[in-house]
Amino acid sequence: MLQIVRTVSIAAVLAALVASSSFAQPDTTKVGAINLSYVARMSKAGKAGLARIDEAARKKSLEVEAKAAELKKQQSDMQKTSVGLSARARVDLQRAFEKSRVDFDRLQQDTQKEIEAMQTQFEIEFRAQLAPVIDEVSKEKGLQFVFGLEQAAFVWWNPATDISDDVVKRLDAKP
Repeated sequence: MLQIVRTVSIAAVLAALVASSSFAQPDTTKVGAINLSYVARMSKAGKAGLARIDEAARKKSLEVEAKAAELKKQQSDMQKTSVGLSARARVDLQRAFEKSRVDFDRLQQDTQKEIEAMQTQFEIEFRAQLAPVIDEVSKEKGLQFVFGLEQAAFVWWNPATDISDDVVKRLDAKP
């Protein structure tokens, strides 16, 4: 009895689907996709923002490298001079070195956080700048949805739906 009810239920669902699809309007939903990292790398505004971040990262890297060399020199000097020192003087020298090492670690962490904050700020500002351009291009193409290629889990997509190049051109054309 249970199997008969289940078979009848499945048949009813299939019949409803067939009937509704034969009377349904053709699907006019148009979907687009955009590769935001591509737009950032290829547009003038994106290139300028990324160049600022790269330059800041390069300067910070030089600063960290200089501090690393200074710390290495301090360690070398400590090893050379500690031979003839009293136990108390060696302990003081070791403490000074440890303080320098901790300061160096903090500098590395602060540098990393600063660069990450710059990247986050760039993304926020760039997306705000992109929003009206994406809106314009989407309306011109009659799109109802635009997916970010980096965020969505696409298994397949038609490259013709990618509006990234159109957005780059339009963004670069803006003053």
